[in-house]
Order: sequence, then C-alpha cells, then structure tokens
Amino acid sequence: MTKTNVRIGIFEIEDAELHGEQQGERTLSIPCKSDPDLCMQLDAWDDETSIPAVLDGEHSVLYRQHYDQQSDAWVMRLA
Repeated sequence: MTKTNVRIGIFEIEDAELHGEQQGERTLSIPCKSDPDLCMQLDAWDDETSIPAVLDGEHSVLYRQHYDQQSDAWVMRLA
C-alpha cells in the first residue's frame, strides 16, 4: 500500500491508497472522508464508466470496482 495524490476533475484527494504492483492488479482506495461530494458522484456512476484521473502527476484511467463499507472508501481499478 502506498499513499498517493489523485485528481479526478475538480476533486483532489491527498490520502488515497494505491494497492498492487502489477498491471491489472492495481487498485486505488479513495476514502470518503476526504471528499464526500466525490464519493456521492462515484456512487452514481456504473462500473463500466471510465474516469480520467491524474495519480501523482501521471495520467491514468480508473473504473469503479466496489464500495468498501468497513473502510468507508471507494475501491477503483486502474486500467
């Protein structure tokens, strides 16, 4: 797990967590306490919606994977 900065549109999250090492296995956890408005938007999107993002200065594409109730965070998969 690595702390990372992620920017999705106008939303900037500084305490997201990057998990996994290899392409196809990497996920990003976005804590809802960081930006409740972003979490509400993610809740409205479907799993097939591509989400352009910038992770630590590098462009990436995210897809919503699931909401983790235990940690109150959205888990996103990296394309």
